[in-house]
Amino acid sequence: MNMSRQLRLLGLVMLALGATGAISATGAQAGLFTAGAYPATITGSSVGVHILHTEIGNMACAPTFHGVLEGPAEELTLAPTYGTSCEIGMKEVHVTNNGCDFRMHASNTLGEDAVAGTMDIVCPEGNAMDFEITSNPICHLTVPGQASLSALTYTNRTMAKDVDVDFNIVELVYRLDNNCSVVGNFANGTYGGTSTLKADHEGAATSFGVD
Repeated sequence: MNMSRQLRLLGLVMLALGATGAISATGAQAGLFTAGAYPATITGSSVGVHILHTEIGNMACAPTFHGVLEGPAEELTLAPTYGTSCEIGMKEVHVTNNGCDFRMHASNTLGEDAVAGTMDIVCPEGNAMDFEITSNPICHLTVPGQASLSALTYTNRTMAKDVDVDFNIVELVYRLDNNCSVVGNFANGTYGGTSTLKADHEGAATSFGVD
């Protein structure tokens, strides 16, 4: 092979590698949570019910969320409030967060107005979310801190200037205590549902989006 042909082939290889690197960088690019004004208070309300599925059945809940966005960011921390909105098998469930939050992440664009994401459950050391089922005796389902739960989908509602987040979490880790009908540590929980996230600044509504 002559020298000029070798140089041409080398150039083509370098171009191909450069293009692959550019595609990889684009695919890995993180999304941003943005608001029309900062700091923005972010609140969330359920659209229908959220379903937590575990070894003891489906738990239906209607959580609300609260957080603050100080500026454009790749993550958003929301404090969930479940209170007594949950029930399982006609039994009321009392939920205590014990300081645990949902840390939401935005990642790549899925299509027009849609962005993929993941979330972490972040708890103070030694704490976990406690779902206290009002059985006799009381059954405790606890969810500890865990990272990179997937998947989330953020959909920008451009007319309403807010965002729907769809939870489609799998492989959720949880524990059922000795008073539950099933006992042990599990990693087969699923969590699904939709919530609408809105923003306000100093008491006035402002836009919220995920880019």
